[in-house]
Amino acid sequence: MMRHQFLVVALLCSGCQSLQSAPKDRGAPADSWQQALEKTPEPARSDLACIIASTPRGALDQIGPEAAARHAVVMREAWQSAPWSDDVSEDLWRAAILPPTHISEAGERWCDVLISRLSSVESKPDVQSTVRSLNAAIGETLGVHYHPTKRRVPDQGPLETMESGWSSCTGLSILLAGACRTRGIPARLAGTPLWIDQSGNHTWVEVWADGGWHHVEAADPNSWDSAWFDAKAAQADGSDPMHRIYAVMPGGPYVFPMAWDLDRTDIRAVDVTERYR
Repeated sequence: MMRHQFLVVALLCSGCQSLQSAPKDRGAPADSWQQALEKTPEPARSDLACIIASTPRGALDQIGPEAAARHAVVMREAWQSAPWSDDVSEDLWRAAILPPTHISEAGERWCDVLISRLSSVESKPDVQSTVRSLNAAIGETLGVHYHPTKRRVPDQGPLETMESGWSSCTGLSILLAGACRTRGIPARLAGTPLWIDQSGNHTWVEVWADGGWHHVEAADPNSWDSAWFDAKAAQADGSDPMHRIYAVMPGGPYVFPMAWDLDRTDIRAVDVTERYR
């Protein structure tokens, strides 16, 4: 009965999407999740309910009730204290700031660690300048660099990436998107499973500013609506699922295809191919 009770609370969360596919069971005991919900004051309680309902089961198990509750509180504070908070709606915040995971990475308790590690990086008055500073800090402050094979898995979480010092484009994007979210900046992963010239897949970050999404290459502080892959992206074929450009969006109509796990269908996305052409 207790398990059903906390799932009902999660499913009633306003603003959450894709709740019909919420798991029916969790690794942590049901009463632990119920206690976390009861101890968390509103509005963070509804935020925690959204995390419970929409986070992939394995990742949620790894995060645990107390850390998930803490994440909900920290991310709401980050949003509400940001200079640009008035430009970020509640729905956008729930979709692109609140979630503790981005795609298929392991569930990690990263928000407080990342805030601490980046405490020396000052937020600027505008989103673009802040994102550039955070992007520069990936190498300069966190000591993380790109390498196609030295990383353990392509979809490393922020903590594993910071510990190893190496990451793929996907891991770097997860790290940058997480850093942006700790500053109240909506951020999501975008990418293609295969460039039309067959040269491979790629993942990058989209951030919300001035009423729209802007693409950013992780670990390149000069990137803002410009990146090394622009010419390739302009050739993307929206009629072919393998050559589209997707952006992660909870409840989206498409699967976000991951080259390392093409059978996985629970990460949802929108088709943004035309915006890059």
